[in-house]
Amino acid sequence: MILKTFAGTIFALLGFATLSCNRHAALKIEPISIEFNERFLTGERLDTNYFSTRDVMQYYQVSNYGNQSSKNLLAKLSTYTSSRYHFKNMDTVNNLTLLFYKKRMFVDYSDHLYESARDNDNRTLEGYSNDLIARITYERLKKNRQKIVVTKYLYPIDDNKPLGQTDTLTVHK
Repeated sequence: MILKTFAGTIFALLGFATLSCNRHAALKIEPISIEFNERFLTGERLDTNYFSTRDVMQYYQVSNYGNQSSKNLLAKLSTYTSSRYHFKNMDTVNNLTLLFYKKRMFVDYSDHLYESARDNDNRTLEGYSNDLIARITYERLKKNRQKIVVTKYLYPIDDNKPLGQTDTLTVHK
């Protein structure tokens, strides 16, 4: 019993120390699964009965965001996505949705990606809605495929207030 209590105390202190050290570290954005994001983007090894290569999902996890204002965090997520996804090279994609989740110790979101993307209408990770930080959607207009509507939404997390923005981009070839 004493050993369990001691181990629990050590575990809690290590977790607190890790969180404290990362509080002022640089914002980190990383794919939940590089392989899954790549498969979704290219359509390779995806069941086309469930997945469309025209409606693409991408899943990310974010850490060290606690010292960011809502506006600054949304701007950094937007810059991150626009530097990685170039619509002039993605002619067949009509919609691109990127979901950003809180990175958590001992939580492996990748175990839930395939089923959530296949089975959920909104494609969010089942059971992790409270961990969703932001959603950025690029939607190509049907009447003018050179125009893309970008919708960015930051969910209310920690002390940040929700924030939404919509822009229209023109893709030049």
